[in-house]
Amino acid sequence: MIDGPNEGIADMQRLRDVDWAALRRDGHNIFTKLIRTRDPRSGDGEEVTVPTRQRLSRCLTTLDLTSLGVGSCVGTGMYLVAGMVARKFAGPGVALSFIIAALASIFSGSCYAEFGVRVPNTTGSAYTYSYVTVGEFIAFVIGWNMVLEYLIGTSACARALSACFDSLFDGAISKYFSEKFGTIYGKPPDFVAFGISIMMTMVLVAGVKKSLFFNNLLNAINLSVWVFIMAAGVFYADTSNWTQHNGFLPFGWSGVFSGAATCFYAFIGFDIIATTGLEANNPKRSIPLAIVLSLGIILLAYVSSSIMLTLIVPYNEVNTDSALVQMFAYVNAPTCKYIVALGALSGLTVSMFGSMFPMPRVVYAMAQDGLIFRQLATVSETSGTPALATISGGTAASIVSLLIQLEVLVEMMSIGTLLAYTLVSTCVLVLRYQPHSDNLIELLPQSLRTPVDPEGTASAQRETSFAHGPTHIMPASQRVMVRRVTRSSPDSDDTLPGDDSEEYGRDDAFLVNSNTENKFYGAVPGGCSTGTSRCARFFDAIYRKLHAMSYLCPGLLPWVDCGPATENSGLYVIKAVGVMYVLIIIFDIFAAYGSPGESTFTTVMMVILLIAIFGILLAISRKPQNRATLVYATPCLPFVPTIAIMVNIYLILNLSILTLIRFTVWMIIGLIVYFKYGIKNSNLETNPPVPRAPTPPPPNPLDRTTIPPATQPPPTGDRNIFEGDGLYGSHDQYSDPLLAWHVADLEPVQSTSRGYTGSSSYMQVETRYNERTNRTTSHTSSRPPWAYPDVTYDSWDN
Repeated sequence: MIDGPNEGIADMQRLRDVDWAALRRDGHNIFTKLIRTRDPRSGDGEEVTVPTRQRLSRCLTTLDLTSLGVGSCVGTGMYLVAGMVARKFAGPGVALSFIIAALASIFSGSCYAEFGVRVPNTTGSAYTYSYVTVGEFIAFVIGWNMVLEYLIGTSACARALSACFDSLFDGAISKYFSEKFGTIYGKPPDFVAFGISIMMTMVLVAGVKKSLFFNNLLNAINLSVWVFIMAAGVFYADTSNWTQHNGFLPFGWSGVFSGAATCFYAFIGFDIIATTGLEANNPKRSIPLAIVLSLGIILLAYVSSSIMLTLIVPYNEVNTDSALVQMFAYVNAPTCKYIVALGALSGLTVSMFGSMFPMPRVVYAMAQDGLIFRQLATVSETSGTPALATISGGTAASIVSLLIQLEVLVEMMSIGTLLAYTLVSTCVLVLRYQPHSDNLIELLPQSLRTPVDPEGTASAQRETSFAHGPTHIMPASQRVMVRRVTRSSPDSDDTLPGDDSEEYGRDDAFLVNSNTENKFYGAVPGGCSTGTSRCARFFDAIYRKLHAMSYLCPGLLPWVDCGPATENSGLYVIKAVGVMYVLIIIFDIFAAYGSPGESTFTTVMMVILLIAIFGILLAISRKPQNRATLVYATPCLPFVPTIAIMVNIYLILNLSILTLIRFTVWMIIGLIVYFKYGIKNSNLETNPPVPRAPTPPPPNPLDRTTIPPATQPPPTGDRNIFEGDGLYGSHDQYSDPLLAWHVADLEPVQSTSRGYTGSSSYMQVETRYNERTNRTTSHTSSRPPWAYPDVTYDSWDN
C-alpha cells in the first residue's frame, strides 16, 4: 500500500529531472536534418569515397530515351491490360478508357518534364527532385519505395514471360518443375523466371549502349508485330461486335471510368526517362521531349490495338491472360497467332528491361548521397554502369520471381510511383508561383530551418537552405555610391550590363540560365532583341504576346494580376494549395468509397467539393508566376498539376489492402536503415555544403563606382587623375596612362550612295589624349551595330 505513492513520487521526480530544453533542442536539430535539401549545382563535383570510376557514361540521345519510355510501358498495356479491361470493365469502350488514362498520365508527365528541365544533370528521378525541393527524409521515402516498385515490376514481368513460355509448350515446363521440386503456396518454384532475371541483369551490367541496343531491337520487333496486327486484323474485323453484345458501352460510362483507373497503370513507367539525367547527351532538352513523345506513341499503340481487339473478338469472349495472342486463334489463324506471340515475348521482355533499368540508378543516387551503403555507388570502369547496384537489384528480383506468384506481385500496385507523381506535381504547382525560392523548404521560417547550438543560440552558418554567399562590407572610411537595378519587373529597362548577380534580379537562382531570360521579357525600350528583319521582329512580337497571355491560365481574363511574383503572392498560393489538398482528399474519398452512382448525398457532396476546388484554382490562377524562362514549362497552371494530383490520390485510395501492408512493412525497414545509417552518413552531414561566393561582376563602363572585391584592400592615399579608378588592382582597365581620357562620339556624314538621298549615315569618332606627348588624336570608324535605331541586334560589348 505504501509502494504505490512512493512510485508515483519517483516518477514525478524523474519527469522533473528531464532536461526539456535539451530535448526540444535535439528534436529541433533532428527536424532540421530531415528537411535539409541538396544543391543540384554541387552534384557534378561531388565524389564518393569508393575507389572506382564515379561518373556514369553520357551517351543517350533523345531517340534512346524515347525508346526506353515506350518499351517500359507498351508491352504490358498491349498484351495484358487491354484484354482485361475490355472483358471486365468497359467492353469496346476500352479505347475511351485508354484515352482518359492517357490524359491523366500526360498531366503527370508534363510535370515530370518540367522538373527534368529544372534539375537536368541528375539521376534518381523523383528521388533527386524530392531531395532538391522538399528535403532529405521525404526524398528517402520516395526513393526507398521506388526501388521496391521497380523490384516488383521486374519480378512480375519475369513471371509473365515464364508463363508465356509455359503456355507455348502447353504447360510442360510447370509440370516438370512441379514433379521435381514440389510446390510453394500451390505452385512450383519458377526457375525460368529466375533465369530470365539473371540474364537481364547480365545485359544491364554489360553497358548502357549495349543494353540500349538490346532494348531498341526488342522495340523494333514489337513495333513490327503491332503493324502486322493492324494490317492483318483489317481482314478479320467485324463491326457487328460494336453494335451487338449490348452495344459499344455495355457497362456504361461508369465502366469506362473504372477501366481508365486500371489503364492508368499501363502508362506508369515513363519516369524511367527521368532517371537518365547523367547519361543523356542533352538532358535539358531530351528528357521533356522524350517523355511527351513516348506517351504519344504509347497512347497510339494502346488505342489502336484495343480497337482491333474488340472488332475481331466479342468483348465477353476476350481472353484476359493473352488477349492479342488468342485473338487470331479465335478466327482460326494459327500463323498469325505465333507471330503475335513473338511480339508478346518481345513486349514483355522490353517491359521487364524498363522496370530493371532505372532500379540500379535510383540505388546509385541514394548511395552517392550517403543515405544507403556507399559501396552501392560503385561504377564499373569498363561499362560505365552502376555495376554493384545492378547485380544486387537483379539478384533480389530473381529470388522474388522464383518464390512469389504472379497474382500476388500484380496486386502490389505502384504506391511509391503514385506518391512520386503526386509530389512532383505539387512541387511544380507551388514553385512556379514563388518569386525567388529554389525549393519548398526555403518557404519555412528561418527559425525552423536553423539548427540550435548546445548553448541555445541559432547558428546562421548551419542554416538548412542554400546561401547565396557572403556580402562584401566596405570600411566606414570608404564611401561608395552603388547603383543596382534588378530585373524583377518586365517593364524595367534600367538593368545594367554586367549587373548579373544571382542574388538580385533572378527569379530562380540555379534553375534557369540567365541568358534565356530575355526570351520572356522580349525587347524593352533601349534594349536589344534577337530579330534581324521586320518579318522576324513581327513574328517575335506575336510570340511574346502569346507567351505573355498563356503563362497564366486563364491568361485572357482581364482580372489576372500581370505583375511580378512577390513573397505575399507566393504565400497566398501555398495557403490555397493546402486548403485545396484537403478538399481533394475528401473528394477522392467520396469517389473511391462513397458509391457516387448510387448515393445522391455522395453525388451532391462531390459536386460541391468540385465547385470549391475550381474556385480555389481560379483564385490561384490570378496570381503572377515566376517569370524565369525554362526550356519546357508545364502548360495551363494551376489546372494541369491539380488534375494529376486528384487522379494520383484517387488511385492510391483504390489500392488493395495487401499493397498498404507491404508499404508499411517496407517503410519500417526503410526507417531503420535511415535513422541507423542514412542520417549519420549523408553527404550533407559528413560534408556540409559551403556557401558559394558570388562571382564578382565584370567592370561596368557605365558605372565606375562599383564595389571592389572583398579580397582587395580599399584604395588609400591620393591618386593621379590619369590612373583610372584602380578598383580592380592590376586588372584595372582604366589604369593605362595612354588612355588618360577617352571620348567616343557619333557625327553625321552625308551619304553619297547613288539613288539614296534624304538621309545621312553616321561615323564613330574616337578622341584620345596621350599624356606622354600631350596631344589629342581623333580616329574615325564605321558606326557600331548598336547605333542603328531601325535594326536590332544582340548585345555589343565595348
